[in-house]
Amino acid sequence: MGIIQTIKRWWDSLWQKEAQEKFGVETIESDVMKAALTDWVNIYQGKPNWALPDDRGNVDIESFNFAKKLCNETARLTTLALGITVEGSARADWINGFMESYITRMKNEECEKACAFGYIVLKPNGKGIDYVMPWDFWPTHETDGKIDGGIFHDTHHGPDSKWYYTRLEYHRFEDISEDIRIYRITNKTYKSERKDVIGKECDMSETVWANLQEDSAYQNIEQPLFSVFKIPISNNIDMGSSLGVSIFSNAQKELKSLDIAWTRLEDEIFDSQKKVFAGDILIDEPGKPVRSRYTANGAVDKAGKPLPRYLHILPGSTMGDEYHEVNPALQTADRLSGIDHFLNLVGVKCGYSTGQFVLNGRTGHVTATQVEADDRETIQYIKQIRDSFQTATDGLIYALDKYADIYSLAPVGVYEINYDFGDITYNWEEDRARHWQYVQTGNYPLWRYYVNYEGMSEKDAKAIQAEKEKKEKENAGLFGEE
Repeated sequence: MGIIQTIKRWWDSLWQKEAQEKFGVETIESDVMKAALTDWVNIYQGKPNWALPDDRGNVDIESFNFAKKLCNETARLTTLALGITVEGSARADWINGFMESYITRMKNEECEKACAFGYIVLKPNGKGIDYVMPWDFWPTHETDGKIDGGIFHDTHHGPDSKWYYTRLEYHRFEDISEDIRIYRITNKTYKSERKDVIGKECDMSETVWANLQEDSAYQNIEQPLFSVFKIPISNNIDMGSSLGVSIFSNAQKELKSLDIAWTRLEDEIFDSQKKVFAGDILIDEPGKPVRSRYTANGAVDKAGKPLPRYLHILPGSTMGDEYHEVNPALQTADRLSGIDHFLNLVGVKCGYSTGQFVLNGRTGHVTATQVEADDRETIQYIKQIRDSFQTATDGLIYALDKYADIYSLAPVGVYEINYDFGDITYNWEEDRARHWQYVQTGNYPLWRYYVNYEGMSEKDAKAIQAEKEKKEKENAGLFGEE
């Protein structure tokens, strides 16, 4: 089932209202935000409303899905050379065991989705990490702009079962007294013979979630046992909401204009073939129906040989003197200039520096200093997203630590988190030249230079350096004897 169908089923079937009634709580996600999320998903999938077919199935504007590229590039820069290590104890080692797969998921998928949909929710499940999309989570409470309560949705349908099972998992803080505050998790399960309705409540023991507790409460929990990775953009769609918005939420008009520009260029190139118009005497005897010499592959001459596809026959002619050529003039340069204009507008409105997205990028040698000067907005924008990512990861690691306490998954211990992000202004050639200077001044091992910049193995590089040092000693000995 596609994302849009899942969202529509989830919202249109009143499951949200059902969940609110079951737990006696109101969600804080407005209809405006739901509609916006549906638009973002459509745009991200290359199916914006401006590229939909009309009543006759014709598509005037075709989507080239630059939004996908925009999200992918933002995620790439955010997670460039990402490294996360957790150290300090056996507990830290246990947490660190999740980081490799977490980094891989964030690099390849989840960060890009957060960019597209505004946020994703990270939640430990005891064995790993759940990456929850906005349509599978209803926020119910926030404190100082941070979501700290919500209902999670999960489904399961066994291949040999007629039942569709649904689980609602409600996380929230509750004040028992002035001095006691608990963190509470409640699970409710349902089954239905149809996948588009939640059905009736059932016992958890008959579901795949039988090992979970129906209701549990914990003390000494200061943060929610989930974390929200939110794109750090002010929400101007629902001013009172703390939910994140898509990175292209402010550039949808420009994305439409970009699609129009691309479509018109493609249409012009498609229609640019020379056309020749001639009388129908070429294909038939005078007075015979024109269509008698047309086949499924086009017109044929009197002998039955196919005519060039650029040749168009004018009916009603007997002399063949109705002949003229049409050679459409391409305006490619102007079209490409317009595309560059809208590419740049999209980038600027999404937080990037001018010129970040153009068809003809920078040419020649560009130093890291030049990049940093030209791309100041891009660097600051990516830094903000990285800060939000780091905050979300801190929250995830906190939740993992508490899960280890609750379920005795690892010995109690302290932990320290270390983050390493790649430099987006990095220039390989500049770095190579600088390290060669270090080699020449004796401040950098030659073998390491060979490994990092010549692609050699460490074994081969060290062998070359050893041979070089041996020759230098021999030459020094000969010189000394003289």
